Amino acid sequence: MNVRSVLEYVPYFRGRLFVVHICEELVAAEALVDTLLDVDALHEIGVRLVLVAEGQESALLMRRAGACEVHAAVAELPLTAGSAAVARVQEIVERRQVAIVPSGVAGQFDVGSVSLAVELGAAKYICLQAGGIPRRDGQPIFAIRESDVTHEVCSTCSQPEVLQQAAVVCRRGIPRVHLLDGQHRGVLLDEIFSEEGVGTMVHADSYREIRPLQEDDIPELLSMIARCVVDSKLVERTYESIRDNLDSYYVYTLDDTIVGCVALYPYAADNCAELGCLFIKKNYEGHGYGRAMCRFIEDKARALGFEWIFAISQSAVVYFRDRLGYAELPRDVLPAARRSVLEASGRSSAVFGRRL
Repeated sequence: MNVRSVLEYVPYFRGRLFVVHICEELVAAEALVDTLLDVDALHEIGVRLVLVAEGQESALLMRRAGACEVHAAVAELPLTAGSAAVARVQEIVERRQVAIVPSGVAGQFDVGSVSLAVELGAAKYICLQAGGIPRRDGQPIFAIRESDVTHEVCSTCSQPEVLQQAAVVCRRGIPRVHLLDGQHRGVLLDEIFSEEGVGTMVHADSYREIRPLQEDDIPELLSMIARCVVDSKLVERTYESIRDNLDSYYVYTLDDTIVGCVALYPYAADNCAELGCLFIKKNYEGHGYGRAMCRFIEDKARALGFEWIFAISQSAVVYFRDRLGYAELPRDVLPAARRSVLEASGRSSAVFGRRL
């Protein structure tokens, strides 16, 4: 597991609440020791946790949690107690303990457990299953939008009912539902602290999103592109220059974590726009995020009525020319103001463009 990737997630997860549903077969399984150690690690970094033991296995789960030195307490009230049970779990969580709750029934999406997660405002509902994850055409499904979990899609997947139940939980307001193979050691941290994960995540449509840059994002953006500025791959930018052109910038987010950026600079008098400040964090390269951002900017430029778009780069020649299909162009096609800035910079950048 990449330590830097883990550290990026820690501030985002701190203070969030996760509900982890453990199937009855796993409560006594040897592999649960690793899961409980993962739970303890999450608790140490400030994640608030509720462990739901399927059926009536809360006492056994508490004994096993104690053996792993997890700071936990059993919520004695059954989930059928409704608001009183929710209040008891909330009390345990707020005193910085992991709450352990018996579901009282069979199944990983029982009404009581899901309602508890919704009432507590859980960021994740995690199901530890005694087996593999859903697959489609023989390949594991690592992530799927809840709106894509249709009867047609499920007809080609394994565990279709589980996928449909997970999508329903998403629609009730839980942003992420994770289906994990609880027999896989270390599965909890492997899923939560890696980009693609090792289980199946059913997510609300905002999991992968390109959105406008906000002023609060500027320090992170400057830090993110700093190395490329030092290596002369990107033009240096200041907080003020970005703030003054805030409407030009967009960021690519995964689970609300910024992993890339891009900008659209319009030249209305010349009926064109520039695609600039394209950057993807190193650990997230190779997944098509850069291409997605370029297409996003092209669509924006097209919607604004521009006839063509250009990009200027001295390090991404292969990317723009061979991967995106941009034509290499002479500098004299640039708007006069942009050409003047480029020539004054002394950079040996190439110009690429395409018709919209």
